[in-house]
Amino acid sequence: MRPRATRLILARTAAAAALMLSALPAAAAVDTVQPSPSKAQVAATGASSIAVTWRVGRSIVSMLPSPGTIGSQRAELLINGSVVATIGRRLEQTTEGEQTPETFLFRETVSIPQSLVYRAIKQESPIVIRRSFEDSVETGSEDGEVLVVPAGPGSAELSIQRISLSFFDDSRTQVLPKNSDLRAVAEVNTTGVSLLTGVWEVASGSSTAGAPVFRPLTLVRQGIAASGRTVVTSPRLPTATEGTNLVRFRITNPETDFRQPVLQYYVTPPSATVAVDPLREILLSGPRPGEALTEDTRFAWTALAGAATYHLELFAAPAGPAEPVDTQAVRSEIPLDPSPETGQTDGQVPLAGVFVQGSENEARLADFTLAQLPGDRRYLWKVSAIDAKGAVIGSSSVREIYKP
Repeated sequence: MRPRATRLILARTAAAAALMLSALPAAAAVDTVQPSPSKAQVAATGASSIAVTWRVGRSIVSMLPSPGTIGSQRAELLINGSVVATIGRRLEQTTEGEQTPETFLFRETVSIPQSLVYRAIKQESPIVIRRSFEDSVETGSEDGEVLVVPAGPGSAELSIQRISLSFFDDSRTQVLPKNSDLRAVAEVNTTGVSLLTGVWEVASGSSTAGAPVFRPLTLVRQGIAASGRTVVTSPRLPTATEGTNLVRFRITNPETDFRQPVLQYYVTPPSATVAVDPLREILLSGPRPGEALTEDTRFAWTALAGAATYHLELFAAPAGPAEPVDTQAVRSEIPLDPSPETGQTDGQVPLAGVFVQGSENEARLADFTLAQLPGDRRYLWKVSAIDAKGAVIGSSSVREIYKP
């Protein structure tokens, strides 16, 4: 073949090849998304912000140049595989596509609300920040994810360690006239973070003679932001029904594995101005001074004519093993003459107590009441008698007891 003919054939072949290549569409794709950091920790006690850099790689699989736009429409926040929030800010960069591979850096700050941190702790799952990046030249996308883990104080699920109840003056029993103002306070010791829910409930005097029938007063929903102590105050307690009433704060979330405490208060008829007669003596028959206080301890006394109810009260005494009672010291710590209006002494506030009907002359402490009294302590106890008009008509001497 002649050289000129050969050159003509090669030229025509090269032109045809160039024409074919020019007819092919340019092709490029996002092939890697690498976040920095890939894992982050956030505080469990508030909202958090995380600075994220997305490193996006693009490869061109056809001839250069291959211009296009690399972008991500939004970020998603996931807990336990479910999308719980979106961040609507779009990230975008354009390129002339004159080299391959290419790398693009996208920077943003992602805010995580405290409510989502609560939810992640409750479900025992981390929070995932996810973004999908696309190339305008090619269909399809590539995902990148940042793992966010709650850490530090409160990062555990909410747990109730202890709950104690008292009235506004730190007492655990009250004697008060009809239609008085009365409120209770719950002190809850917790670990972890979540939503505490509970119900204030009361059982009126008409039901407490038998099995108490509690009815709800108000629902409480309170966020617990960190481990520690939470105080919840009750609404005004009903005092229109005479007799023994019970009040409790029943926690519904989280679940508890202990019996929740109950307070008692005794409502008397409206007070009237009457002459105060000398208090009659109530004789104690058990337990003996210095005896150990257990769940089987039976407090007993002689009946007093005219008593509609009896009030057993326990007071704090110096810590340590039981010793012979110093009568003068006892009298200085706890006056033996209670107020005729309320039945409360003018000295220490009782740590625990219980009301019983006037037809009975013995009582035992409920388990939850006993649990409120620390061990290795001495306590002083006494019994008062209250008549149908709400007046205190009798009182016992003070006797010592020891809780191991």
